[in-house]
Amino acid sequence: MNDTRRNLRLAILAGLAGSALLGMQSASTAGFALMEQNSSGLGNAYAGSAAVTEDASTLFFNSAGLTQLKRASLVMNGAIIDVKSRFNNTASQPAFGQSLGGDGGNTGGRSIVPAAYVAVPITDSVVGGVGINAPFGLKTDYESKPPAGRGVINTLGQNTDSDWMGRFQGDLSDVKTININTALAFKMNDVVSLGIGANYQSLDATLSKNVNYTAAIAQVLQAQLAAGALTLAQFNALVSANANLEGKSVVKGKDSAWGYDIGLLLNFNDRTRVGLSYRSAMKYGVAGDATFSPPTSTSATGQSIITQASASTLANGPVTLAVEMPASARLALAQKIGEKVELLLETSWTQWSAIPELRIKRINGVTLSNTPENWEDTMRYAIGANFQVSDAVKLRLGAAIDEAPVPNSTRTPRLPDADRTWLSAGAKVKVNDRIAMDVGYSYVKAKDAPLNQNDGSTSTYGLLNGQQETTIHMLGAQATVSF
Repeated sequence: MNDTRRNLRLAILAGLAGSALLGMQSASTAGFALMEQNSSGLGNAYAGSAAVTEDASTLFFNSAGLTQLKRASLVMNGAIIDVKSRFNNTASQPAFGQSLGGDGGNTGGRSIVPAAYVAVPITDSVVGGVGINAPFGLKTDYESKPPAGRGVINTLGQNTDSDWMGRFQGDLSDVKTININTALAFKMNDVVSLGIGANYQSLDATLSKNVNYTAAIAQVLQAQLAAGALTLAQFNALVSANANLEGKSVVKGKDSAWGYDIGLLLNFNDRTRVGLSYRSAMKYGVAGDATFSPPTSTSATGQSIITQASASTLANGPVTLAVEMPASARLALAQKIGEKVELLLETSWTQWSAIPELRIKRINGVTLSNTPENWEDTMRYAIGANFQVSDAVKLRLGAAIDEAPVPNSTRTPRLPDADRTWLSAGAKVKVNDRIAMDVGYSYVKAKDAPLNQNDGSTSTYGLLNGQQETTIHMLGAQATVSF
């Protein structure tokens, strides 16, 4: 029996490790948090998630809920997130020496977010669990649509002549995380259960944007004009000769961090449960490299300035970025009403104020770029209900209001976030005593997000003035196997 259980655990852990190989990105909730950690909760818009104890995925939402599982349980989950997001221009302005460009197309796309969990009773009052998931993720990718004849491929194989009007503020933003969560849950008595977990999380980030080399050249020429080294006619001629010069900057980095989670479950009776959980912040010191791909100027003076910049302010080299994944807390209620209906309520808090800025530094401490964020803490409110149609079939409904952390004054094209409304539905089918299948769907509509951003200089970066419209469709499927 012990060998059988040991082999079962090894097989489960192998399945968990395999799930981590899938891609995970595309934020679906406010900020860049990912709620899609199971499909059994997706149909309820994750209402009551800290009080629901149906399967091993409770480990993520409230590890204390593991005490309600009487048998070993394996959950394998996958969610497809389809984001449609488009910028609608109102009064944007081009950067100095550049054309304005287009709207960037659909900045979202389709992504897969996997998750897997296992729970194994150790004693009658202690249950252990392991989960692998992606609590945070982000991908915004503005489409490159250069006018005919203007496509320029740089040494990185990237198109530096994109016509996206915000290309000098942000092009690609890609953040992936993988979280390994181990937990122990303790049943203190018939009412109180406690849970505690350790989390190891890795982060991989890529940020890119175009660089306005025409503006950089003009700044040097302007200094020479002020010093009397150039006449006004020479200045104007050189600026004209170096118009429409763009390059690309790509910053890539990765790091890992440790955190913890704690949970409390109050199981008052077989009809009423209250859950409270907390997940700690995780502080990263992301280390990576900044790579610049400059254009080539036909002007000897312009090319000389580009060469000098490539050896100094726009030089390739190692960089660092300090960033904190926010702490969060949940309070939830699961209340049965009659024999067929269960009401689910939840409110949650996320400490997004932990992200005041996005500052990228060279290893000598010099700031390469800094974007003020000034994010705010947020609340999420969700309500849902389960309907037990038969012993084998359960239907789910849910709705939620999800506050965005991004103020209007510092909203950028990297994350043009706004308050969101969720509408969700799902179902659970018990195939037999050991196997259950869940499906869930959510439609998320974000408020139109105003953008009025020049990243500190309209001359260098251009002005984005308009609105971002975003809708999200999420479809998840989950298999639960009990042993």
